[in-house]
Amino acid sequence: MGKRKSDAVEVMTVPMKKKRVASYQVVETASFFTNPTSTGPSPARKTLNTTFDKFRDDVKNEPDLIDIGGTSKLLEQLQIPLDDVGTLIFSEIVSSPSLGKINREGFVDGWSEVNIDTLPKMRNYVLQRRSALQDDKESFKSVYNHTFTLPLAQGAKTLPLEVAIDMWQTLFTAPSYDWRTQSTPWLDWWVEFLQAKKTKAVNRDLWKQTLSFALQAMDDENLSFWNEESSWPSVIDEFVEWVKTEKRPGGGEAMEVE
Repeated sequence: MGKRKSDAVEVMTVPMKKKRVASYQVVETASFFTNPTSTGPSPARKTLNTTFDKFRDDVKNEPDLIDIGGTSKLLEQLQIPLDDVGTLIFSEIVSSPSLGKINREGFVDGWSEVNIDTLPKMRNYVLQRRSALQDDKESFKSVYNHTFTLPLAQGAKTLPLEVAIDMWQTLFTAPSYDWRTQSTPWLDWWVEFLQAKKTKAVNRDLWKQTLSFALQAMDDENLSFWNEESSWPSVIDEFVEWVKTEKRPGGGEAMEVE
């Protein structure tokens, strides 16, 4: 199979906050992960619609949208910092179409699916998922893949590199999925390589394949899973060669670093 090449076109920069890790006290909420067993409409939907209405920014012109201002107030009440991975988890749950925007359908359907209808329960559910990202790869993959769409400029198909790096630094560091081992600071190397290569943008394929590469590299940091006939994007092929020549010259295996 031929190699897929990643398109790189420059698009408008989306301002992002730098990541700041916050610590949380998680309340016991195991039952919140259970889907409702009733075959009828969820009793939570009416309450969720009422909650949604409280945070709308433009009731008259956009009655089914919470915009950036309302989303900021909602996350503030949930005590979830805007630059924490918890915000990305919340956005995935409610199917946010872009950063800071929440549609009524996504909000009501998302929380009804897990039978949650109050702000305290929402907070605790987000924190439960947050604490499980390192071990629950399917949950992490869902949040990771949805995140790509959030900072896209209207009509754009790629993220500016600096925006992608901001997202990766939130997604690939604790308390999210920590992409490093005692031997290899994978995220640091990945960012260093892309910046040295002067990559301008990241498309959806490279975004998804970076996750696949990251998960495999964590299980096999000597990269024996990679070969020249694999169908990795060319940027990842070049990254592997860069690791071998710049970080592990002489063909040596992974070595412990501080």
